[in-house]
Amino acid sequence: MRFVGGTVQRIGAPRYMPSVLMSHPTGNQNVRNALRSLVEHEMLVEFWTAITWDPKSPWNRLLPVGMRRKFARRAFDEAPKERVRCVPWREMVRLSAMSSPFGRILCSGERPFSVIGMYRQFDSRVARRIPEVELEAVYAHEGGALQTFRKAKRLGITTLYELPSSHWYWEYKLLAEEAERNPEFAGLLPKLQDSTRHMEWKDEELFLADAVFVPSQHVRGTLSGYVPDDKIRVISYGAPPLRPRKPVSRDSSRPLKVLFAGSLIQRKGIGYLLDAIDLLGSRVELTLVGKRFSANPRVDAACSRWQWYEALPHSEVMDLMEQSDVLVLPSLAEGCALVVLEALACGLPVIVTPNTGSQEFVRDGREGFVVPICRSDAIADRLNELDRDRQLLAEMSRNAHATAAEKHWKTYRDSWAEAVRSVTCG
Repeated sequence: MRFVGGTVQRIGAPRYMPSVLMSHPTGNQNVRNALRSLVEHEMLVEFWTAITWDPKSPWNRLLPVGMRRKFARRAFDEAPKERVRCVPWREMVRLSAMSSPFGRILCSGERPFSVIGMYRQFDSRVARRIPEVELEAVYAHEGGALQTFRKAKRLGITTLYELPSSHWYWEYKLLAEEAERNPEFAGLLPKLQDSTRHMEWKDEELFLADAVFVPSQHVRGTLSGYVPDDKIRVISYGAPPLRPRKPVSRDSSRPLKVLFAGSLIQRKGIGYLLDAIDLLGSRVELTLVGKRFSANPRVDAACSRWQWYEALPHSEVMDLMEQSDVLVLPSLAEGCALVVLEALACGLPVIVTPNTGSQEFVRDGREGFVVPICRSDAIADRLNELDRDRQLLAEMSRNAHATAAEKHWKTYRDSWAEAVRSVTCG
C-alpha cells in the first residue's frame, strides 16, 4: 500500500481510493459510520466538526451533569485524533444558552447562535481549509455545505452531499397543509419557520453537489423534479448490535407498553399518537422520550400524565426499548428514522408511517405495522390488535430481531465507501 498524489493505491489492486475531507457539525450514528468507513477504507484526510470532546478530560468533571451528557455525545473515537478538527465556539455558546432564559433570543431563527447560524459559520471555516490540503472530494451535510462546495468547485474537487431528510419544499408543503388541518398542533411545526433565504441556500448546495447521498427510497421520491435521479445514491442505515429480548407477556390484562422516542413535535406525529392513546384509555401505558419544542396543552398534559424523559443517554433509551412492547413513530416527514432500527435491534415491534423512510426494513404485518400518515384511528386499531393478540406481538418481536440482524452497519460502511469511490474516481 502506498500514497500517490493524495490517494491510497493498493499494490496489486486496480482501484484507487480517493482522498476525502468530511464535515459535519454534530454527528449521529450514520455520520459516525460514514467517518469510520473513510478510516477503514483509508480515504480520510480530515474530519471537521463543531465540538470534539474528551470525556476523560479534567474539565469534564467540572461541568453540570446536563452539559456533561451533551458533550459526551461529541466524542469522536472513530478517527485518529490528529485528523479531527473542530470549530467549537458558536456551538459551545449555543449549547450553554439553549436552556437559559436567553435561549430563545440567542438561538432562534438564523441568529448567530442558532443551529443555522452555527452551521454557516462552521461551513465558512471548513471552506477556508479546502485549498490547504490535497483532496479529491469533500463530503458535507445539508445546510452546512454551500461555502465548502463553492470553494471545492473552483478547485475542481468532487462535491458529495448528505441529505438525511425529506426535501425541504416537499416537506414545507406537507406541513403547511397539516397546520391548516390540525391547528391545535400548528405551533409544533418548527420547519414552517424556515425562511425563503435558508431554503434557497440549500437549493444552491443541491445544485453544486456532484452526488446526493440519501438514506431511503422515500427521500429519493421527495427529490423528484429537483435532482436528476442518476445523481442520487440511496444507502440505507444500519442497526446496532442485537440486544437480548425479554419474553413477551401473554397476559392480555396487562396494559400494552407503548414507547415514543423523538422530539415532541407534529412533524413526528405526536398529536396523532396522543389521539390514539386517548382512544384506548387504560389498555395502554405510554412512555415519551424527547424534548418539548414549545408549550402545547395536549403535549404538556401528556408529559404530566405519562412517564416522560426530556433526554436520556442512548444506552438508557435502549434499556427502555427492551422494557416496552411497541414503538410508535407516526412521522409525517422523516428521512430514515434511526430509532426504528434501534427498536428492531431490541426485538421491539414498531408502528410507523411510510414517511419514516423505513420501508427498506419494516414490512406491514411482519416487523410491525405501516399505517397512513395523519390517521390516529389507524394507530389505535393496530395498538388494539397487538394488545388483544399477544402471540402476534411475540411473533413480530422475533421478526424484528431477525431483520435487525441482517442490517449491519458494516454493510452500510462498505456500500458508502464504494459509492464515494465510484462518484469520485468514475
